[in-house]
Amino acid sequence: MKDTSITAEPGERFTLTVDQNASTREYWYLVDPKPDSSVLVGRGQDYTSDSGDEPGAGAGGRLTFTFEAKGKGTTRFTLLHCTFTTCQGNTSTLPPATTGPSATPTTGTATPSQAPERITYTVTVD
Repeated sequence: MKDTSITAEPGERFTLTVDQNASTREYWYLVDPKPDSSVLVGRGQDYTSDSGDEPGAGAGGRLTFTFEAKGKGTTRFTLLHCTFTTCQGNTSTLPPATTGPSATPTTGTATPSQAPERITYTVTVD
C-alpha cells in the first residue's frame, strides 16, 4: 500500500489524476475511509478519454478526482485500483463488494489473483 502526503490551505482545490481503461476493466474508486468532511471534501470526478470526444473501443483515458480543503487538520482517504484480475463484481461506478484477493480458481492451474492496489493519501490543511 502506497502512502502519499498532500499539504493544502483552507479553500484550496486540488486534483488527482489516474489512468483508467474501462475496456480492460481497469477502474479507480474513492473508498472508505472517506476523508473527514471538516478538513476535506470531494468535489466529484471527471473522465477524459484519450481519443477525444469520440471514445474508441479499447481507448483508455484519465480519471480526475477533485478535492477542496475546508478547515485545518489532517485526514486520509484511499483510492482503490481495480483490474480484471484483482476485483470481481465491480462496474465503472460500483466498487467491488470485497477488496481482498478474489477467489482462487479451483482448477489448480491458475495462479491466485492479486489484491487490488490501494493508495492512501494523507492530507494536511494548515
